[in-house]
Amino acid sequence: MPHLTLFPARPKRKRRRQRRKLFFPVLAILLILSQSRPVLFFTQWHLPFTLHFTKSYVLLAPGDTYALKINGIATISSCESSVPLVATVTSGGYVRARKCGKTVITAVLRGKNGKKIRCLVHVTELNKKELTLSVNQNAHLYIKGIRFVFGVKYSSSDHTVARVSGTGKVTAVRKGTAIITAAYRGKEFQCRVTVK
Repeated sequence: MPHLTLFPARPKRKRRRQRRKLFFPVLAILLILSQSRPVLFFTQWHLPFTLHFTKSYVLLAPGDTYALKINGIATISSCESSVPLVATVTSGGYVRARKCGKTVITAVLRGKNGKKIRCLVHVTELNKKELTLSVNQNAHLYIKGIRFVFGVKYSSSDHTVARVSGTGKVTAVRKGTAIITAAYRGKEFQCRVTVK
C-alpha cells in the first residue's frame, strides 16, 4: 500500500523564496533600530545588581571630555577604545572626543576576575558651524551620523532673523545674526547664522 501524506512537503525553491522575502524587511528593521537606539545590541539592558557603566551610550562633540562612572562598587583596572582616532580614553576612564564617529570603550574591572564592561561613545557635530545667507535663502542643518530626525529638536535664538523647521531647514528672514540650536539626547549643537 502506498504511503500517503496529508501535507506534502514544500519544494525547496519555494522555501528559499520565502526566506528571501523575509530577509530585506528584517534587515531594514534592524537598521532602523540600530540608528535610533545605537546600543541596542550590546549594552542597553543590564541584569539587576550587575556592574555596568551608568551610561551605556554617550554623545559628545569633538573636543569634549567625559568621565565614565560605574554603577556599583568597583574600580577600573584598564580601559581601551576600539577606535582611538574617534575618542581616546585614559586608564581611569576619562574619555576625550577627537573626531566624528563611533567607538566602543571597554573597561576591565579590578578584582572582578577580569570582568569587562562596555560603553558606546558617539562623537558628532552639526554639518555647519557657521552659515551666511541672503534674505529668503534656505539651508539645511543636520547632526552628522544621525540618519533620522526623530528626537532632534531645532530652535532659533531669533525667529525674526532666521527660522528653523523641525527637520533642520533654515530660512533667512531679515538681516542680522541668530544661533540655531539642535538638541539631541541632552546634547546641544549650535550654528551661527548671519543674514546679509
